Amino acid sequence: MSERLTIGVIGVGHLGVHHARLLAQSPNWKLNGIHDSDPVKNRDVAAQYQLQVCASAEELIARSDAVVVCTPTDSHFRLASKAIASGKHVFVEKPLVGSNAEADQLEELRRNHNVVGAVGLIERFNPAVLAVRDQIESPRFIEVHRLNSFSPRGLATDIVLEVMIHDIDLARWLVGEEPSEIRAAGVPVLSQTDDIANCRLAFPGGCVVNLTASRISTSPMRKLRVFSVNRYTSIDLQAKTAETYRLFGEGEGIPTAAYSPVASWQGRAIGRHMSEIADSNALEAELNDFHAAIVGNRPPRVSLIDGARSLKVALDVAAACREAAQIARVSAPAVM
Repeated sequence: MSERLTIGVIGVGHLGVHHARLLAQSPNWKLNGIHDSDPVKNRDVAAQYQLQVCASAEELIARSDAVVVCTPTDSHFRLASKAIASGKHVFVEKPLVGSNAEADQLEELRRNHNVVGAVGLIERFNPAVLAVRDQIESPRFIEVHRLNSFSPRGLATDIVLEVMIHDIDLARWLVGEEPSEIRAAGVPVLSQTDDIANCRLAFPGGCVVNLTASRISTSPMRKLRVFSVNRYTSIDLQAKTAETYRLFGEGEGIPTAAYSPVASWQGRAIGRHMSEIADSNALEAELNDFHAAIVGNRPPRVSLIDGARSLKVALDVAAACREAAQIARVSAPAVM
């Protein structure tokens, strides 16, 4: 049996409560307690999972080997830096922090105290992504749609940092580079900030990524499509399914054990493969990877550096949206 570590959850709101639920039943972790600024959340979550409520984040940090930070982003740096300075491992939900400077400071602090820092970019643990990750080579074009139904809960947050950042991170991971060009635009529909946004990321190797994020869609959708030479992969991140279409060369033939024939011409053929997806909980897998990184003294799958790089791109995309909006306002015809 692996070494069991103590952990605390700071912030038990919409997402933190799921961390608490999974950690309370985990064989790898002993959930040491929770802390939230809302006493009602403290009471309800503690009663549901028979947990101890700590009077402060500092108390919870002091009595745990590691902490999960699930509070609003503007408090991430303060809480994560306190935990790291106390020699504790940290798992910070996305976005990592609010600025590039804070991200750099947090990573420097982590190195100085030799602890593990992980970031909650959950789609890297999506079983459908993992099922086809090794098959995706040299992508040339990637398109992602992440369309959420309307909910008043998220209207105060920036859609790029709250929603699109998942797909920015996936794009960086799949391409293996940092974007060299960013173009973006967003539109506020129901709130004071953008409710739908689109961006185009161009990478040095030639891949182009088109991302769309919305929080006002009537039909939720989370789909990622990857186009490579002779191969097309479609992943439904929500349904956790993946299918691949591959063009086989002349006389090569389709390996029918893996692919079913779709079309053929001039001696070439297209085959379709439906991937077998392991039944797994991505959030649980994130927390298990965090544990394995601590015990194995290795970086987690999504480190603070990964989180910082995805944050930088997300901040640049958000800035590009604001710039596009400013240009649109300046160039808009006067209303008579």
